[in-house]
Amino acid sequence: MDAPATIPELFERQSARFADKINTYHKDRASGRWTATTWGQAARHVRSLANALLARGVQPGDRIGVIAETRVEWVQCDLAIVCVGAVTVGVYPTSTAAQCAYVLDHAETALVVVEDVAQLEKVRPTLPPCVRDLVLIDAPQGPLPAGTTTLAALLAEGDAYAAAHPAAYDARRRQVRPEDLAMLVYTSGTTGPPKGVMLTHKNVMRTVVAVTSAVPTRDDELSVVFLPLAHSLQRTTSYAGLWTGGTGVFAERLDLIVEHMKQFKPTIQPAVPRIYEKIHARILAMLHDAPPRRRRIFDWAVGVGREVARRSREGQPVSPLLRAQHALADRLVLRRIREVFGGNIRFMISGAAPIAVELLEFFHACGVLVLEGWGLTETTAPATVNRPEQFKFGTVGLDLPCCETKIAEDGEILVRGENVFTGYYRDPDATREAFTDDGWFKTGDIGTKDAAGFLRITDRKKELIVTAGGKNISPANIENTVKSASPLISQCVVFGDKRRFLVALIALDPEEAKVVSARRGVPVTALEPEVRVAIEKANDQLARYETIKRFRVLDQELTVQDDLLTPTLKLKRKNIQARYGALIDVMYTEAEAERDDAQRAFREGK
Repeated sequence: MDAPATIPELFERQSARFADKINTYHKDRASGRWTATTWGQAARHVRSLANALLARGVQPGDRIGVIAETRVEWVQCDLAIVCVGAVTVGVYPTSTAAQCAYVLDHAETALVVVEDVAQLEKVRPTLPPCVRDLVLIDAPQGPLPAGTTTLAALLAEGDAYAAAHPAAYDARRRQVRPEDLAMLVYTSGTTGPPKGVMLTHKNVMRTVVAVTSAVPTRDDELSVVFLPLAHSLQRTTSYAGLWTGGTGVFAERLDLIVEHMKQFKPTIQPAVPRIYEKIHARILAMLHDAPPRRRRIFDWAVGVGREVARRSREGQPVSPLLRAQHALADRLVLRRIREVFGGNIRFMISGAAPIAVELLEFFHACGVLVLEGWGLTETTAPATVNRPEQFKFGTVGLDLPCCETKIAEDGEILVRGENVFTGYYRDPDATREAFTDDGWFKTGDIGTKDAAGFLRITDRKKELIVTAGGKNISPANIENTVKSASPLISQCVVFGDKRRFLVALIALDPEEAKVVSARRGVPVTALEPEVRVAIEKANDQLARYETIKRFRVLDQELTVQDDLLTPTLKLKRKNIQARYGALIDVMYTEAEAERDDAQRAFREGK
């Protein structure tokens, strides 16, 4: 199939081609039952919404905001927006009122689709004057708030407009050009105020075609949709599903993802590392409660799986004896682990943050191949990805066909290609700063490439720790090593810039903490010895200057709501340091005091 030039062209072609096929499943909030929507039904909804936008005077290039959780209406609104030549501005529903106001004002947003009254009440007091229309996805139980309309009313409005102007929608969608903006995606702000990344229809289409050629897909693929749609990774994944004709199951809640996978049996599943970490921790937690014999069988089976997987990766033969052992291990243990994901997975994708190699090897040993990829909002999400038949754990894979990467003299990864954004909205200075003189995008990530072209990310350029001794240290690598040392550790944040040694803040996994505290017969607040054992285990794998000398266990996990994680669960290091700066300083103060005491004792001959 020739690649369409724009999203509207792709949408119209595929909705006609797959008209009677299931497009999505979502939980009906009134009945509590799963509802299937065909491509034809979805197309009618999108066209009705698009006609309503035309009725309300939306012009090509107008910015329209969406503030909602990941749900089928989000996707339908997005498609309607881009099909009339307008620009979608996704806002994370976890954003504060001030953050929402900043994005809506900076994007000069004309109309905003809001999930419910709770979101409306959050944003309404600080709405910028550019917003002239408000639409609620979920109608309230009582009277409709003044100055708003519902999505259902908007659909009816669009149907009436279409009856009076039957050619208007087709005329408008055909005006959309590849160079037109499709979306403004605001960066998550880990290092400063969010910037509006301008992505065109061409950026999206070239990326979608490149991804689906690098990672071959079929038209019967099924995935659970749960990542935030305000983020470019899930949006690009959704457009890839539009290209392939796959089916998306919209998760009811984040904590029900595993249950959804068991029920719907996805074939390809994108996720972020935190999801894999949680599932791995859950598997090990269940194992702790098993009898010793069962734990021994589990360890033996995973060990056999590791050996078979390693030989497979290295192209080595599997002996008849090992093959027989693997068949038994699969029947007893490995197959049951795959069933956690539904039992029908061909492969999974990990992106948005680094994932520990230990996790990749564990799941591969169980027969679940997790392919790590890499990219940024500015590269329309992916720029590199491992392939099912060509992958290396510990790397983020090979360049996509639509772009190329190279390493600058200072180690920074540079990208050039058709997936690279056109600039930051209303910020020419930041746009100029983002590119080299010869047009390469400066990603801010540090990495290396091997002779085969596999890219390895070592750290963020702005997050490298330089110790007082002059050592350059990647905190992300150490943090992943610590988390891999024990399922008890949910989060680890390493500090030590311009200091003599490293310290860490540790957050416990709530579910695993309950299991360990019950097993040890101590309260959750008394699990520091178990954490210390995990830290020591991690330190054994690190260079001496990378080891963690002191740590503190936090009383709760870091969250998006506390503005300590981005919506894609990356650490907001500056915010964490600001929040816990006093605690970090205490660790260094205590260490200095102990050193002074030791020196004094030495001088006094004690």
